[in-house]
Amino acid sequence: MRLFRLPPKLRLAPLWPALAAVLTATALLWAVQPKLLQKSAEVQLLDTLRTLTPVVAQARLQRAGSADPLALQRWVESLSSQGVETGLRITLVESDGRVIADSSRSAAQIAAMENHAEREEIRTAFATGEGVAVRRSATTGRLYVYAARTATDPQGRLFAVRLAEPVAHLETLRGQIAGAMLLAALAGGLISLVISWWIDRNVFRPFRHLVAGASALADGRERRVEIPEEEELAALALALNRLAETAEAQFDAVRAERDQLKAILASMSEGVLVVGGNGRALLANPAFSSLFDLQGEVTGQTVLELLRQPELVRLVEDTLRLGRPQSGQVELAPERRTLLLASAALAGGERGAVVVARDMTEMTRVADMRRDFVGNVSHELKTPLAAIRGFAETLRDGALDEPAVAQRFTERILDQCRRLQALLDDLLTLSRLETVALRER
Repeated sequence: MRLFRLPPKLRLAPLWPALAAVLTATALLWAVQPKLLQKSAEVQLLDTLRTLTPVVAQARLQRAGSADPLALQRWVESLSSQGVETGLRITLVESDGRVIADSSRSAAQIAAMENHAEREEIRTAFATGEGVAVRRSATTGRLYVYAARTATDPQGRLFAVRLAEPVAHLETLRGQIAGAMLLAALAGGLISLVISWWIDRNVFRPFRHLVAGASALADGRERRVEIPEEEELAALALALNRLAETAEAQFDAVRAERDQLKAILASMSEGVLVVGGNGRALLANPAFSSLFDLQGEVTGQTVLELLRQPELVRLVEDTLRLGRPQSGQVELAPERRTLLLASAALAGGERGAVVVARDMTEMTRVADMRRDFVGNVSHELKTPLAAIRGFAETLRDGALDEPAVAQRFTERILDQCRRLQALLDDLLTLSRLETVALRER
């Protein structure tokens, strides 16, 4: 099953806290368990003593007048063997520390036992009424939990009743508890695995499908993600689909704007070159490629790599450095063409420059023709005007008094006027033809 392979961290995320909690609780319980068991044993022994002490005091009084000196010892032994807190050792100690009965010792052994007045639990009991201690018995050599309580028999004699429980019993109990804890930990781990499997099936598997759909959406293989049945994941899928719709609309708008820009640039008669902040070309429209006879891809190349035109290189560098519009002019030698260049920095905070190149060859040729034409017309106008002026001055100076000369000069003045009129008519006709040509363009 897939769950028992090495899974991703995310799939084990619900399992780690549960396992950590179980292991932490087990470790803490194992560490504090001995103290807890000992404390519990002390409390239980004191509770037992509160019940047992009056019984022992009454039994001591009843057997005080017995002819059998071992009557109290036999009663203590029988009390221990009859199941009163089975496993407990019962000891009776006089106020001077002398042991008068012990359920785990014989009469001869009791007689040889050392004084218990300095035993911690006995000393505390005679001082405060109750005492507890955990130590190894000097008599039996075993580790015990001791609890002692003082009592006074009806004759007013003070003595102490002590109960002792072997720590070995507590260790056995600790082992049993440890086994139960281990079973609980295994059960907790199994439950965590089941919960993890359920979460994987009901949460992570749909989530993986959603992630796969989102990846396909990002790669363009899918237009929408499938809506899962889980309510929370369905909300996420709907949000992704709305995001996809918005992205599609934005992409369509960008594509439309890009296509429109391409169409505008392609339809321009002026050449356009866009250069990035690093001095490398970003795009060039067909007119620019045609003007400079560029072949192949221009994107990514520097201006100097594209064209061996120092003026164009200077124009771009000055625009990038100064951030202000620049202008220039280049002459293409083989074709004898003149290109007018204008550049400006890119707007919108992006560093770069745009260069517009316009072919001024025809306009230059027309301007030269106009200049030549104006010179020729000026010359043609000066000749008849000079003749008319000369004839008029001659007439003014006395030729009018000679009818034949005046007649001849007058005819020449009229001839020159007709020549001027013809010249002006030609100019008007040329102006009308040029106007029609401009309208047709």
